[in-house]
Amino acid sequence: MKPQNQCRQFLAIFIIMILALLGVSQAADQDDYFSGIRPSSSENRIVLPQWQYLPGPLNAITDVPGVSVGHVTIRQDKPVTIRTGVTAIMPHPHDLATLGLWADGLMLNGNGELTGLGPLQTSGILNSPIMLSNTYSVGAVHTGVFSYFLKHYPGETRGSTRWPGLLPVIGECYDGVFNTIEALNTIQPETAVRALESARSDRVLQGRVGAGTGMRSFELHAGIGTASRQVTLNRENYTVGVLVNANHSRFNTMNPIVRQALEQKLGRSLEALKQQDDQDRVHRESTKPQRQGSIIVVIATNAPLIPTQLRQLALRAGLGIGAMGSTMDTTSGDGVIAFSTATPIHLDSDPPASIPQEPVLHPDALSPFYRAVVEAVTEAQINAIWASHSPSLEGGQF
Repeated sequence: MKPQNQCRQFLAIFIIMILALLGVSQAADQDDYFSGIRPSSSENRIVLPQWQYLPGPLNAITDVPGVSVGHVTIRQDKPVTIRTGVTAIMPHPHDLATLGLWADGLMLNGNGELTGLGPLQTSGILNSPIMLSNTYSVGAVHTGVFSYFLKHYPGETRGSTRWPGLLPVIGECYDGVFNTIEALNTIQPETAVRALESARSDRVLQGRVGAGTGMRSFELHAGIGTASRQVTLNRENYTVGVLVNANHSRFNTMNPIVRQALEQKLGRSLEALKQQDDQDRVHRESTKPQRQGSIIVVIATNAPLIPTQLRQLALRAGLGIGAMGSTMDTTSGDGVIAFSTATPIHLDSDPPASIPQEPVLHPDALSPFYRAVVEAVTEAQINAIWASHSPSLEGGQF
């Protein structure tokens, strides 16, 4: 066969394959109302040239077995504008009252709140869901976690000390630019319970959903974003999953490579999108300079890591935040939690039992996981902005 004919044949097959893929994508649009991103399809990812690792099937934190995510989104226009919500990350599907996981975390910049961080750093154990919401709703969400435990993990008698060490992990970001945050009764303890009960281990809705509903990053609508990476080590396959609530940084600091990639994918200039998004501000007449917001990063992995190693993963989240162009300024609150699902820790034995000896990765083997974290944190932030401006959001309605 002549080379020209071979080329034509290859081109024809390629076009047929593309048309078939487009047909599948169109059929799936109904399922991605808040997302606009089909994480399992490589054609629908923004990929930066320096990335080396492949995502998991969902390209989400839920690629880590056992991890699930739930959202409650609250939107209303009258009597005041409400754009807020709660997001819940369940670290495993078992009894949270009696089964913990190795974990660690830190504040990269401390102008924000991440409750439960102190006890988690002290014990190295996560025995709470990880909750995300707005700054003024931390108390309600905190109460909601206890309500959830009372409902689902009740003690045998009133006053039981079945879970005396529960100190919920809650990360907050300020959504008062797009939300009337001073409407203090918007988020109730029951809102947090609903978010926990809605947690699913499949696709994660991204963008302006749950805790990310009123958030903005680089002065653009953003909020919830997620991504994952697969790491193969000594013929063992591991997953690193990340979820962010992105509400940070300035428009003019965005990495030009990221900006170009987003503009190509969205088909519009980010400057035009920023002007459009500014129309959604609750206090458009304000002339005060906008303070830096915050970002909360949750890292999950099924690799057998102990708290000191998980802290190293958490530190690398800062590189992923910086890769977007953020410098984590003074008024930014940037918190990170990292946990491993590999070694369940039983908390209900009396007296406390020894923890079964499980394999732990050698410190020299961690570098691929560091890079995986940097890539996933970067992509999760990109996905938060992309999903918030996706055409599948019914014309980008706010």
